[in-house]
Amino acid sequence: MSFRTPQRIVLRGDGQYADGEWQEGADKRTITILGSVQPATSGDYDLMRAEQAGRRIERMVRLYTDARLPVAGEGQANGAFILWEGERYLLIAVSPWRSTALRHYRYLAGMEPKSP
Repeated sequence: MSFRTPQRIVLRGDGQYADGEWQEGADKRTITILGSVQPATSGDYDLMRAEQAGRRIERMVRLYTDARLPVAGEGQANGAFILWEGERYLLIAVSPWRSTALRHYRYLAGMEPKSP
C-alpha cells in the first residue's frame, strides 16, 4: 500500500537579473508526481525563520516524493510550486533521505503570499 498520491507541481523558468533587480521566471508547465503532503512541524518553522532572511513564512507543508524538483535559491532556479488545497506552496528546502528502504526527498514548501 502506498501513501503517495498524485500531486500537481508547477515548474518555472530560470530567473535572471535585469537592471540589478532579480526577476522571477515565468511558470513553464505543470506536471503530476506521486507524493505525500503533511503538515510542517514547529521545528521546520524555526529552521526556516533562521535561514530565509527577508521571506516571511506563515504556512508550510512537507512533501515526500522520489521526484527531484527545483528548490528556490538553487542556482538560477526560482523553485517549483506544489498546488495543494487550493494554494501554491513554493519549494524552499530539500533533504535527500537515502538510509531507509524507501529512498525519497523531503521538501519544505511555504505558502505563496497573496498579492495585496
